[in-house]
Amino acid sequence: MATIKDIAQAAGVSVSTASRALNNNPRISVKTRQRVKEIADQLGYLPNYNAQNLTRGESNMVGLIFPVTSDTAPANPFHIDLMRGISVALKPRHYEMVVAIAPTADDLLASVKSMVTQSKVHKFLVFYTIENDPVTSYLRKNNLDFVVIGHPTANHPDRYVDNDNVAAGAEATAHLLGHHAAKHPAFLQFTDNWVYEQSRRKGYEQCLESRGIKPVVWYYQENGTTVADLLAKHPEVDSFLCSDDLLLVRINDQLQSLGYPIACYNNSRLVGMLLKDNERVDMQPRKLGQAAVELLFEQDEHHRIVDFKIYD
Repeated sequence: MATIKDIAQAAGVSVSTASRALNNNPRISVKTRQRVKEIADQLGYLPNYNAQNLTRGESNMVGLIFPVTSDTAPANPFHIDLMRGISVALKPRHYEMVVAIAPTADDLLASVKSMVTQSKVHKFLVFYTIENDPVTSYLRKNNLDFVVIGHPTANHPDRYVDNDNVAAGAEATAHLLGHHAAKHPAFLQFTDNWVYEQSRRKGYEQCLESRGIKPVVWYYQENGTTVADLLAKHPEVDSFLCSDDLLLVRINDQLQSLGYPIACYNNSRLVGMLLKDNERVDMQPRKLGQAAVELLFEQDEHHRIVDFKIYD
C-alpha cells in the first residue's frame, strides 16, 4: 500500500508539501496539488482518515448511545434499521460507528465518558429521549456535538430527528376506523411511557375525541393485567393499536386468538415475518438514521422530520 512518503518521492516534493496538497492547503499551488493528487491516484493511495482526525483532537467515530437496556433484553429491530441508515450516511464521510449500551444509567454514562476521554469521540447520536437524562446533560456540559433521534424534552432545545408521531397516532387510528369498520380501538403501550408513546397516544386520543369516542389505554407490565382483563372492563373495545412492534410481539398470543383488527408501529422484517396479517406503520428508521447523520454534520439546522407510511 502506497504511503505519503511514496507520493512525495514520486512528485519530487517534501512529505509535508504532499500532505498539504492532498488536504487542499491553499499555501500549495493549484498545479502542485493537482500533480500530487494524480500521483496519489496512480499509486492507489488511501488516506488515513483516523489519523487526520486525531491531529484535530478527535477520532473518526460517531458514538451511538442506546437507551438503558438489560443484558437479557432482545435486540430492537428498529435500532438495527437505524444503524443501517447511519452506516450508509457515514461511509462517504469516512466515519465509523461505536456503540454505548449498558444495563444501568451509571454504566451508560461511564461508557460515554470513556468514549470521549479515551477514544476521543466527539460526535454522538442518542437513540432515546427521557427527562433529566445524565448522558445528554454530560454531552451538553462538555459542548459535544450530538443529535437526538426522537423528540427531546421541552427543557432542552437539542437538535433532533423524528417522525411526526402525533400525526402517526391519529392516522393509524383513523385507518382502523375507516378500513376495518372498527368502532372503539384501544391503545396499548409499555408502562415506561416513552416520549414516542406519549405522542402516538396523543394522536390516537385526538382522533377518537374528534369522533366523540372515549379513548381506552392499556399499559403492558410483565405479570400485570392482561388484554382479557382490559376487555372484561371495556367490552366495547373491538380493535387494537400497539405503540410499537416489540409490544405486539410480547402480547401477540393474547391478541391473535381474539381475531380483532390490529395495527402497530415499525415495519421491521422480523416482525413482518411473524405478524403478516397485521397492519403496520413504517416509521422509516433507515431514513431517520441517514437524516440524523446529515444533521450531525450540519450546524445550521435544529431538527428534521421524516415521513411515515401505513401498510395494509
